[in-house]
Amino acid sequence: MKKTLCLLATTVTLSSPQVLAVTQKLKINLSAQQSKGQQTYHVKRMLERKLGRDILNGYKLEKLVISAKSKQGNADANLAIGYSESYPQNIPGTPEQFKSDHDGFHTLTLNSSSRRQADNTPWKLQLKGTVKLDSFKAVTRLTPTYQYSDTRSLSFKVVKSFKVDKVIGDSKRINVDKNFNALQLTAKGKVKVKSVKVKFTDGQIVFLDELEGKVNSPVSFKFKNELDKKVQFIEVAAVSTNLFGSRGQLQIATANKKTSQTRPTRPTRPTRPTRPGRR
Repeated sequence: MKKTLCLLATTVTLSSPQVLAVTQKLKINLSAQQSKGQQTYHVKRMLERKLGRDILNGYKLEKLVISAKSKQGNADANLAIGYSESYPQNIPGTPEQFKSDHDGFHTLTLNSSSRRQADNTPWKLQLKGTVKLDSFKAVTRLTPTYQYSDTRSLSFKVVKSFKVDKVIGDSKRINVDKNFNALQLTAKGKVKVKSVKVKFTDGQIVFLDELEGKVNSPVSFKFKNELDKKVQFIEVAAVSTNLFGSRGQLQIATANKKTSQTRPTRPTRPTRPTRPGRR
């Protein structure tokens, strides 16, 4: 059965006391693949085979969201991270729903029970019973190894400024140059950032969770180490939270890497050849 894969991203609100700096979501479509008895899907291996090992370097599995159904309603699923396993969850279903490959699927979220994950720790989805699995989405997280909010030495320049709609909100996309190094958001009025999506030129998409939430003061994010890659574009989605009065305004600013500038050297004047002396 043919398998297709797409790369998505996910968000986490800023109100959490221990926010996740960067998240991504990797989805594999399995087109209602059927299994009986006990079936194990090697999640990390499948993702690496499709996307390459670099897409998961430094990332840990936060949760696995599956779309599945069982024939008799008595199947279950659990998530294994190394030697740690989550509690099995029941997969609902009926014989009538089971016949279709297009609808009747149920969404289950399997949270990771292991916070300590090495790069070689396997991620496994374990099914038991007669099941049709339509897809799974691996929500992964990365905590950078550097101070991503420390941008004091950088100089920012506003590249986009716009009034944000209420209720539905707005989203703006900006392109950055090859020396791009950091992003900063500043608000005038009551503005809440819903998402900040970054797409790199290698196809990877991540969301910067640190920049989400109410913008009470300038918030910044620096790209370095694990995130020091060429960016294709950045998309910011926001909404004005004040019910009355004018809409809030959001400013998007960027900073570039500091490049050392050396003074050009003067070309040396050619020396005049000496005339041979007379005898």
